[in-house]
Amino acid sequence: MDRKKLYWLAPALLTVLFLASCSGAPGPYPEEVDWETAVEILNSGNVEMVMQAHSLDITLTMQDGSQIHTVEPQIDAIFAEIEKCGEPCRQIVQATE
Repeated sequence: MDRKKLYWLAPALLTVLFLASCSGAPGPYPEEVDWETAVEILNSGNVEMVMQAHSLDITLTMQDGSQIHTVEPQIDAIFAEIEKCGEPCRQIVQATE
């Protein structure tokens, strides 16, 4: 490979490596969990935000930025669980569509 091609290739490779390192490691939990597991995760105190959709889909955004998806058994069940959780869940941002 000639040198001119190497001069163009090196910055491109460095950019790819940099972007890959910025993506962050996946969280310690699977991306999809059942309802009971989601409630356990919620009670851990590591959830930063909860998003509820009308379809009963729930997204838990963890403090490390990872997200976990589940389906609640009925509308607003996640908000009842946040209230039951008490102090560990006091700072969770709550959103609904």
